[in-house]
Amino acid sequence: MAEADHKILSAEIKLGSQYYFYMETQTALAVPDEDNCIVVYSSIQCPEYAHGAIARCLGIPEHNVRVITRRVGGGFGGKAIRAMPVATACALAAYKLHRPVRIYMNHKTDMIIAGGRHPMKVTYSVGFKSDGKITALLLDILINAGIAVDVSPVMPQHMLGALKNYDWGALSFDIKLCKTNHSSKSAMRAPGEAQAIFILKLAGEPFEYTLPSIWDKLATSSSFKERTEKIKQFNMCNKWRKRGISRVPIVHEVSLRPTPGKVSILSDGSVAVEVGGIELGQGLWTKVKQMAAFALSSIQCDGMGDFLEKEQMGSVKWSTLILQAQSQAVNLSASSYYVPDFSSMRYLNYGAAVEVNLLTGETTILQSDIIYDCGQSLNPAVDLGQIEGAFVQGIGFFMLEEYTTNADGLVVTKGTWTYKIPTVDTIPKQFNVEIMNSGQHKKRVLSSKGISLQLFIENAS
Repeated sequence: MAEADHKILSAEIKLGSQYYFYMETQTALAVPDEDNCIVVYSSIQCPEYAHGAIARCLGIPEHNVRVITRRVGGGFGGKAIRAMPVATACALAAYKLHRPVRIYMNHKTDMIIAGGRHPMKVTYSVGFKSDGKITALLLDILINAGIAVDVSPVMPQHMLGALKNYDWGALSFDIKLCKTNHSSKSAMRAPGEAQAIFILKLAGEPFEYTLPSIWDKLATSSSFKERTEKIKQFNMCNKWRKRGISRVPIVHEVSLRPTPGKVSILSDGSVAVEVGGIELGQGLWTKVKQMAAFALSSIQCDGMGDFLEKEQMGSVKWSTLILQAQSQAVNLSASSYYVPDFSSMRYLNYGAAVEVNLLTGETTILQSDIIYDCGQSLNPAVDLGQIEGAFVQGIGFFMLEEYTTNADGLVVTKGTWTYKIPTVDTIPKQFNVEIMNSGQHKKRVLSSKGISLQLFIENAS
């Protein structure tokens, strides 16, 4: 702070909670099986979490429990930890009653127990030079964790991960997790990072000093300077209607877990692929099929020729080739265990938004521009849908949604009558998205990058 020409001291902001509002709520079906086993169909995002919890609850070995997730029905983090009580309760009832049991929660009940995003109170002080360069940022953050731990311990790490990507000169922070009488807060799209980037945006804009090339590209592609001048003129001519424009880049770390994978070619030539991921509606199965087709297109030169006896002949059908391999007892299955290289998991995303603010409180987003560095997109159509969907959900958090709780810890907004999510009139009138292919990278899956969480954060603009 000593080097600062100007200071903002003890400014305070409060960030509320957000409900997931997935299309389908928490669901589970438990079916007792022979030999003291049980099969649980759950809408959980992380079946391995429920697997261990169910085994401990029933007092049986984990190999007696099978958890199947066919589809999630929308997750956004709300069906990671919060799906475990539903799946476990369902399994316990089925285990005790010796008959299938199904649990389906309506939206009202789901909203009461879901927890949602962590609310927080932030007090910050910032010092900066006369030219705008920030020299120091001091943060005091209180995070409402609710009644139980859940994923709250990772919140400080996620917030700091977002803040430390930028040069603040000096950065000091004190982050406390607070136990309250609210329902346990859980993971919600970009947990911690969304709030951290919003704080960053309020504290100042260090971007033109830390990311000059990105900053200039966004300014050029979205006609930022020209639009800024037009907005100034509009504001001078209109007393009761005002416009604003802002932009923000994002540096996001994608955290991947080590996962197994297996590919098997069956006797009729069809292919079965097993991966360590869950289809959440993000297009995972579509991309897995694409990658499998890409890899298998080179099977003759990469693998099969080393195992089969070579014979002089013309072209051969795939099904004939597989039958020949089977007749020669060739192993047509391959497995691997993927361990991610975290040095290659950081991605840059850039966005800008224009909005109109009326003194009545009504807000209209006139134009939003997003430039997204997706490495080499595996499927631009799928990626575009994820980009647009995440951005609109972020609009809901920063501008519309209020997931409130009273002094007794009871949820007040427990239905669509009181909880409002984005609708068609919320969408920017002009919505421009550019997917930028930034080149090859051998440490990423076919040079691709993560999609969706980063675009939620863009709404801090």
